[in-house]
Amino acid sequence: MSTTEMDAAFARGVRAELTAIGTNNSRLQRRQRRVRTVAWSLSAVVVAGATTGAAVIVNSLPGTTTVAPLGDIVSATNTGTASIDLGFAPANATVVIVDLTCVSDDGMVFLQTVPGAGYEGPDTVGMDCAVVERTTHIENGLPPLAGTTSITIAADPGTTWKATAQYATSTTTEWGVNANGQSYGVPNVNGVPDLTPAIASNGEWGYVFSEDVMAMEQEGFINVYESDGTTVVGQQPIQIAENIPLDETKIPRSLPFSTDSD
Repeated sequence: MSTTEMDAAFARGVRAELTAIGTNNSRLQRRQRRVRTVAWSLSAVVVAGATTGAAVIVNSLPGTTTVAPLGDIVSATNTGTASIDLGFAPANATVVIVDLTCVSDDGMVFLQTVPGAGYEGPDTVGMDCAVVERTTHIENGLPPLAGTTSITIAADPGTTWKATAQYATSTTTEWGVNANGQSYGVPNVNGVPDLTPAIASNGEWGYVFSEDVMAMEQEGFINVYESDGTTVVGQQPIQIAENIPLDETKIPRSLPFSTDSD
C-alpha cells in the first residue's frame, strides 16, 4: 500500500462527474434515476426471499449476477489517495469486492468500478464521509490493469478511510425472452429488461413493465404479469418519491488528488 497520484483519465472522469452533479449530464444521477424507477420491485423480491425462504426463486431469476470471492482478503487504512496491492489476479478474476468505510467524518472517497452497458470507460462510486456512516459494500470494483497488482482509492487530502479488498469472479445470467420478444428478469450491468420482477398486492409473483413504472407520475396501480407479458396475475401499488434536493455544500470544489498530465 502506498500514496499515489491518480490516473489522469480517472481524474478527468471524476472531475466531469463532480461538475455534472445536479444536471442532466450526471452519469451517476442518470443511473440512479433509471434504477430507482424499478428498485421497489427488486426490493420486494429480495425481502420476500429473505423472510419467506424463497431465496431459491430469487437466485434463479433471469439476469441474476453472482459474485464469488477468489484468493486472500487484503486490508488497508490510509489518509488521502492511496493504492492497495492485491497481488496478481487469478486467471478468472473479473471484479474486486471492496468494503469501504470512512474513518474521518468529512471528505470524499472514490473507487473505480466496472462500467454498465452503454458507458465507456470505468464508472466511479463516491462516498461523502459527512453523510455515509456505514461500510459501503462494492461488488463490481475495477480490477488492476493488466500486468499490475494494485487498485487505487481516491480521497480528499486529510480524509482517512479503511478498506478490505478481494478478487472475485462475477457472472450474470441471460434475461429471458418471451414469445412477444420482450426481455424479462433482473436489472443488471446490461441495463433494465422490458419486464422486471414484482409481487402483486395479492401475493402473486410476476413481472411489471419497466416503462409502466417509469411513466407513473402519480400514485396508483399497475398490472403484474406472468413472464409472457400478457397474463395478468394481480396489481402492484406504486408510490412516487419526491426528488431529493442536492446539498451542494457536500460537493468538493477541487479533486481529491492531483495529476501532472491532466
